[in-house]
Amino acid sequence: MKEQPILGYDWEMGHEEIKLEIGTYYTGKGLYIGMLAKEDGVWESFSDLTVNLPFERSDVYEAFIQDFGSKEKLKFIQKHKLGKILPERGHSGFCTYAKVAFDLKRLEELDPEGMKRFYKDHPELEEQSQVPKKKKRNQMER
Repeated sequence: MKEQPILGYDWEMGHEEIKLEIGTYYTGKGLYIGMLAKEDGVWESFSDLTVNLPFERSDVYEAFIQDFGSKEKLKFIQKHKLGKILPERGHSGFCTYAKVAFDLKRLEELDPEGMKRFYKDHPELEEQSQVPKKKKRNQMER
């Protein structure tokens, strides 16, 4: 199996080498993205990139960014071309969360196994990705 790419993450405490962990939130089936860092030779949870807001409207490829360190996380998303920051915001309690439309193909490059599980939870994505084949000239409708 191919090794997952490592991405650089700069924040107020310095620089971290990060791997992404893709999944699905149980409630609402939203896109989960976790950040893993190596500690004593073992990859373990460093932070969540996304937060679950199941009652906020979003498409299956969109997610809200955790508010702790959100400026650095949004820079990380832009730097590594993970998705597009949207103008909409999510709300929960006193917090406001940025919304991002993630590039699922890019996420496949970074965590193929996680994306397989994500697609399993979202079979409608496979249906959308299947482009109808062009009919041959002799098969065209008349």
